[in-house]
Amino acid sequence: MSWLIGEHAIGDLLRHAPQAIDRILIDERSRDARLDALVELASTHGLSVERVPGKRLQTRAGGRAGARVAASLVIASPKALDELTNGDNTPLALALDGVTDPHNLGAILRTANAFGVGAVVAPKNRSAPLNDAAIRASAGAAALLPPTRVTNLSRALADAKKHGYWVIGLDADGAQNLDAVDLTIPSVLVLGDEGRGLRPGVRKVCDVIARIPLSGQVSSLNVSVSAAVAIYEAHRQRSSTPGQ
Repeated sequence: MSWLIGEHAIGDLLRHAPQAIDRILIDERSRDARLDALVELASTHGLSVERVPGKRLQTRAGGRAGARVAASLVIASPKALDELTNGDNTPLALALDGVTDPHNLGAILRTANAFGVGAVVAPKNRSAPLNDAAIRASAGAAALLPPTRVTNLSRALADAKKHGYWVIGLDADGAQNLDAVDLTIPSVLVLGDEGRGLRPGVRKVCDVIARIPLSGQVSSLNVSVSAAVAIYEAHRQRSSTPGQ
């Protein structure tokens, strides 16, 4: 079972996606207005709230000192790329090629959910697990948008193209700037490992390789930051397009 720690993140889920929470544990020694409000909010959604000894809560929190509240999560069913084309005229998806750090995965899922990305696809092997570290970094978004695991990412992207997706790989040596690429059509943004980048087979299946233009002295970005920039660029383009 996956657990989310912290009243702020849990409160956000209660307000916006209570279906992602199964039950809530609160340190029996902690009582204040914020926790009382959290309990009241949980009760309006019919969720179980249990006051437990601090040691038990810290165990659920992975030994994290100072944890006062934890929520067990209901992980949604991952969505395949072809499912998105059934009900959304302009779906946006992510593919992660060799992203192995759970913290990066969690941060990416948080941004993806915030901007309405419909699916995140990652290989079954050599890929970050959806563990507690990823759950915490995602602030609970991982429960709403868990990655779809595929055996062969190149094949999955090739299949996506058959369903009408434009596949855009991100790399520092891309042929054009990302803001010059049309992201208002059904799109998959593909991000690779920070060190090696996109694998040759994945790179080959992309329709275009784009770069995020940088103007400072740093020549690269963390993969979760690159994902956030790319997702926001898609959001920006779609927000300025009539009917989006």
